Amino acid sequence: MRLTAILLLASAAALGVFSYWGLFTTSGRQRFDEMSGMIPFFAGCLAALAAVSSGIAYLIAWRRG
Repeated sequence: MRLTAILLLASAAALGVFSYWGLFTTSGRQRFDEMSGMIPFFAGCLAALAAVSSGIAYLIAWRRG
């Protein structure tokens, strides 16, 4: 379960970096313009969901001992 939490956290970090690049940098905004901007936006949403899931998985593993 701890490995799952670590993998989810690593995925959340990668998705978060991609989301930041796509939404907040000049090159990212040029690459994902108009409707394509939804891709990094939803990657950020998925990053948040993965981070929360990672925290829950870690707490479950910690409680089990």
